Order: sequence, then structure tokens, then C-alpha cells
Amino acid sequence: MVTSPEGKAEIAPNVVCLHEQDNGIAWKHTNWRTDRAVVARNRELVVQFIITLANYEYIFAYKLDTMGGINVETRATGIVSVVNIDPGKTSDYGNVVSGGALAQNHQHIFAIRIDPAVDGHNNTLLMEESLPVKMNPETNPRGNYYEVRKTPITTSSCFDADITTNRTFKIINTSKINRISQRPVGYKFQPMPTQLLLADPESVQAKRALFAQHHVWVTKHKDGELYAAGRHTLQSTREVGGVADMIARKDNIDNEDIVVWAVFGLTHNPRVEDWPVMPVEIHDLKIRPADFFEENPGINLPTNKNEASVLADGKASCCSTNQQASGSNGQEKLKGHL
Repeated sequence: MVTSPEGKAEIAPNVVCLHEQDNGIAWKHTNWRTDRAVVARNRELVVQFIITLANYEYIFAYKLDTMGGINVETRATGIVSVVNIDPGKTSDYGNVVSGGALAQNHQHIFAIRIDPAVDGHNNTLLMEESLPVKMNPETNPRGNYYEVRKTPITTSSCFDADITTNRTFKIINTSKINRISQRPVGYKFQPMPTQLLLADPESVQAKRALFAQHHVWVTKHKDGELYAAGRHTLQSTREVGGVADMIARKDNIDNEDIVVWAVFGLTHNPRVEDWPVMPVEIHDLKIRPADFFEENPGINLPTNKNEASVLADGKASCCSTNQQASGSNGQEKLKGHL
């Protein structure tokens, strides 16, 4: 159900697409001793919907794969917004994409709300960073050891991505221990280090989009708190009821019912190739099991051999004998190109 401009409830048919698809290799290994290769395909269940907002389309696909992973894929497409510009002129505010049409520089910022229940609703957010350790005779005599530092987040907070430390966030259940690793079961994700909001902090745009100033927010679950920027974003001059207000409560979130918000986006400086319709710009938030299972959950995926593919090694060519005899010399030409 959706709300019409008159405030009436209307049924919107065909708004969610549910399908399976192949996404290439799930896992593969070639045994160097026997020269035998095994490969399994990655099948995904995709739940997808498309939002049309004025000139843009945003495609959201939630992909559940055969290794227990969840990918949240966003695609931005549509028609870039343009204004008039005099022939022969350029602008620092955008790029001329067609005669007399200036496409403005702008940003698209998304927030994915993750309401986890990892073996129960009481979870903890763990920040994990990989840091160098100086050579020393006790723990790092050869200099190739690095420390994996784990920091439990106990109070509602916000964080930024950091590729220099491989900053990763794990949603764990400290009361459920993996029998193999002896560590809490969990799911992890690495925030995408995309550019955050560029609007001046004193601008209306920045004040009503405080969520866009950090890559990760973690809050305590509260009924009705569903929107990173608050419920009435465009009717306010400041973000009200959004993640900034949620973390201001400084709630205890250690072993509690938590909500994690992952923020990422696209700084879109238009190209001529974005006109007259923009090719998709793709971002992919990967949420992966971390010590949740006791082995690769896709280990028993069926493997198969592609009988249609054959080696053309000169002895048993894929080209017919008649073609070789015709003087076309197709095989020799192919060898020259390879």
C-alpha cells in the first residue's frame, strides 16, 4: 500500500521483484598435484525494488547467497538534472553534457538500516582493526606479525571508514560461542569509504542530513525509529529524530537489542556519457558471516563440468576438417591473435 497525493491508501502492484540469478564462481580450487579443478557456482536469491524520485531511479537489491552472505546493492540511474548554459561556456558547478545543457555536480547519500538478531536480539557491535606491530624479539622477531585489535562498542556512537586499518564491524552474540573458533558467532561488514556530505555544516542541507556525516552509526533499538534522517526530513531545517538524536541519548548498547546504520554514497560529477540517460552507478554493501557457521556453508554445492567447452590444441581442433581444407586458415589466424 502507498499513500496517494490526496492522502488515500492505494494498492501498488508489482513493486517487488523476487528472482534467482547466477553470480559467477562461489568457490574454486585446482589441485596442483593432480591438476584437477573443482568449481561451484554462486546462486543468489534477489529481492529487488526500484524507487523513482523525479529524474532519478534508485534500484535496491538484497542478495542472499549460498555462502550465508547478504549483499545490499544500490544502483543509481535515470536522467541527470540540467539547467541552461550559453553555447561555448563551461561552469565550475557542473559539466556541459549536451548543447546548452549543464548537469550540476551533486551527491547521492544512502543509509542502510541493519536491525540484527544474530542468534537472538541481544547483540554487541565489535570494531576490529588490523594494525602493524614493530619488530621485537618476543612477539614479532621477523617483522611479519600484525595485531588484530577488537574494540567492543558499549555506548551508542558513530564511526568513519578507515581503509588504513581495514576497519571492520562485527555484530556478535557474546552468549553464543562457535565450537570451532571458540569465538562469538557473528556477521561482519566493512563500511565503504565513500565521500561523505560536502555541504557546509551551517547549510540547511547539512543540518537536515546529519546522518550523512559518518559512515557507521549504532543505536539502541526503539520502536518507530526507522529513518536515519528522521521521519519528516524535507519539512524541517534540522534533522529531527534521526541517528544524531538517537546517539545523543548515550544508550548502553552492550549485549542489547541494537540497530546498525551503514552510510555510503556517490559524489556525482557528471560526464557527457551520463546523457541523455545515465548508466548505473553501483555500490555493494557486503554483510558476511563471521564464525557463525562451523564450515563453509556452500561446501556441498553441486559442482559440474562444462561438456561444451573443449581444448583446441592443434590435435583436436574445434574447427571442422572441411573448413581447414578450404584454405581459410582460420586456426592460424586465431593463433596469431592470441
